Amino acid sequence: MPVSRGRKPKKNKKPARAQRPQAMEPAALPDWMPGAIENVLDEAGVLLKAQSPRELEEATASLLGAELHRAIQGENDGLDFDLFFEAVVLAAANAEPRQELWLLLQGMSAISPPGFESFVRASVSRLRKALRSEVLPEWPQLAAKIKATGDVWELQDVYGTRLGVFATFSYPGDAATTVYEFEIDTSWIPRLVGAGVHDSLDQAAEAWRKRFGGTAVPRPVTDPGRLEGLVNRSLDILGDESRTVLDNWYRAERRYLTLDTALKNRGLRLPPSRSYYSDIDPTVMTVPFNAWHLETFGNEPDDLVVEELAAEWMEGVVPATWFAVSPDRLGHITALIGDWADDPVRPAAQALLPTWARWLGERAGLPSALVDGVVAVATK
Repeated sequence: MPVSRGRKPKKNKKPARAQRPQAMEPAALPDWMPGAIENVLDEAGVLLKAQSPRELEEATASLLGAELHRAIQGENDGLDFDLFFEAVVLAAANAEPRQELWLLLQGMSAISPPGFESFVRASVSRLRKALRSEVLPEWPQLAAKIKATGDVWELQDVYGTRLGVFATFSYPGDAATTVYEFEIDTSWIPRLVGAGVHDSLDQAAEAWRKRFGGTAVPRPVTDPGRLEGLVNRSLDILGDESRTVLDNWYRAERRYLTLDTALKNRGLRLPPSRSYYSDIDPTVMTVPFNAWHLETFGNEPDDLVVEELAAEWMEGVVPATWFAVSPDRLGHITALIGDWADDPVRPAAQALLPTWARWLGERAGLPSALVDGVVAVATK
């Protein structure tokens, strides 16, 4: 079976998380981290403006996200974001006690990565004792107790490669719910490309439609299998993440795990994590493509070329979206085929790609203008 010729396949398996972070020596930190940690602690005073768990969580996520974004914008090695989270907690717990640092740790407790929860709680408790003489508000402790209700909806863009997952969450004692959006790009290896909190589902859906057009209404998710792209999103740092994604780097993972728990409580289970680089059968796509080609042009294309193209198209992609075509997906496949160095099949695969794109666009029922658009992208 053909395999990806140019890029080494990435595993979709989630990386292991530390069960209990241990203290590290400053010298063990990458060059960018000490300054980033200092920035977070220096700017933590902004958290004193927060008046609710939601505001505290938002401000904390933004504070950390600013430093993550600064780190990837520079030429930095050691982009270990879990290590950074751990180092900030340790620095806040060991610094001169200040109320804003206690708030920082409360906010970080609300978005802590898997395996870090008890570590952060212990640091919160330690700092609370150091601030014994200060009167601290009770509400920040609610930030870490946010729960998912288990209500989930989905939306897709017109191409079918951009998935929006909307889930409701609430804080203890608060009857109002908020909606957290996970935006997953499934053009190739599924990855988080957007996230954020909205006041309501209507607000979240309207924001989605403004970005991607259309009039689609979110559909309730009754089959968790439809969330495979969310489950298998890559946790790799590629270096092109937006500020929005980095603001939600920790929070999205925490919200996902909270959602998973809520669904299990309803007797619903998300699909297991899996690799998209094994057990691929190109005939799933080659057979219908060849039949369409014969009917449309009166002949069948070269079997080897079609098989190679189909295998490359399918590898790393959520199976439910194999027959979806978009400009982004074509950008990925064009780069992959371009990496087939010295392969005699490459010119023929590149020449066939526009026809492949037209077949998929017509098969998906895309408007003719969008079909012509994906064909144009494939022709470049």
